[in-house]
Amino acid sequence: MKKFFSLMLVLAFAFSFTSIALAQAPIQGIIPGGTTADTLGTSGSITTTGDLVTKIMDLINWVAWFVGLAAVVMGLYAGILFITAAGDATKVTTARNILLYSIVGIAVAVLAFSLVAISKAIFTL
Repeated sequence: MKKFFSLMLVLAFAFSFTSIALAQAPIQGIIPGGTTADTLGTSGSITTTGDLVTKIMDLINWVAWFVGLAAVVMGLYAGILFITAAGDATKVTTARNILLYSIVGIAVAVLAFSLVAISKAIFTL
């Protein structure tokens, strides 16, 4: 019974604080960040096909950085597995497979970077 009342007390406090956090003067409007009342309804930063291609290439570039970083970290992990295997054949096989997949991941990241560079060169002409 004490758990139920303590849970209700915590929930009551949690819901009471949201009314303070969401309080707003009634005359204010909700305007997204970076805009003013004068610029509402104007077009965004993507106005041409070139802008769209640039945004997509930036997204691919970001994902390629993530894949490359993850592949390097997994390569380091495979190295640690090789060092700590102590002659155990299953651990060596696991480390070898992880290292192989991390090398494939690095190759995919390099290809993605080159895809971004080639696409930017083609589409910005």
